[in-house]
Amino acid sequence: MARPPSACVGQRFRLVLEYEGTAFRGWQKQGEAGIRTVQGVLLDRAATVFGTTDIELQGNGRTDAGVHALEYTAHMAVASRLPALAIKAALNRQLPKDIAVLDVQPVDARFHARHHCLGRSYLYQIAEGQLAFMKRYTWSLEDSLDFELMQEAAALFVGMHDFLAFAEKQELKKSTKVLVESLQMERVGGVILVRVLASHFLWHLVRRLVGTMAAIGSGKMTMDEAKAMLATGQSSSIPWMAPAHGLFFEKAFYEREAYLSFATTRPLVPAPRGFVA
Repeated sequence: MARPPSACVGQRFRLVLEYEGTAFRGWQKQGEAGIRTVQGVLLDRAATVFGTTDIELQGNGRTDAGVHALEYTAHMAVASRLPALAIKAALNRQLPKDIAVLDVQPVDARFHARHHCLGRSYLYQIAEGQLAFMKRYTWSLEDSLDFELMQEAAALFVGMHDFLAFAEKQELKKSTKVLVESLQMERVGGVILVRVLASHFLWHLVRRLVGTMAAIGSGKMTMDEAKAMLATGQSSSIPWMAPAHGLFFEKAFYEREAYLSFATTRPLVPAPRGFVA
């Protein structure tokens, strides 16, 4: 029997996860003991379910500490005869309340959650004022925001751009160009929703784009300054960065048609679903 391209012999599954990121240091497992990550917790609880640590678990990309996820895709390979529905139920019984497995499906042994991902969508929430039940999931701003001016700023970032001025120092050795397919904004019940759809993202890019738009909307940065940052790759100061707790990984895409049509077919609605502080 041919060995699948995995660290272990076994069936490969595609997982869709939801997690509340407040108590996590991001997705990726860390080498240092005691650091709680989503991947680390999943591997630990999966070892209990399957009775082995010979498990491959890879996500579609990293999320920062404190960032949440609505439909995060990962793949898992493990030697087990359990059907997908039984795996979903068993994992959910073992997992803490801030992680939920929404779906488990068997997939081809060649499927890779990150390498085969065509694009990703993030959702950011800005609260105009204080919202008691959404403090953990929105960036609360007391400043009055010019929503139309923020929309105008958002349009600057759509398309292929070199986001050098928004990049971390460790990313400067590789390309800092990103194709932003869509950047939508909508006001819903005292919350400004921002959705960014792109092929890939630089570290902290969504948070810096949102921070820049908020700075422009509050009059702390001009449109010309933002244009100059894109054109020259330089900034007179560190780009504004929105806090992590208002950011949600929304969805990973593996079919091109679904990816390109997402912005026009899924309405912008507040997240998370039913969460309270």
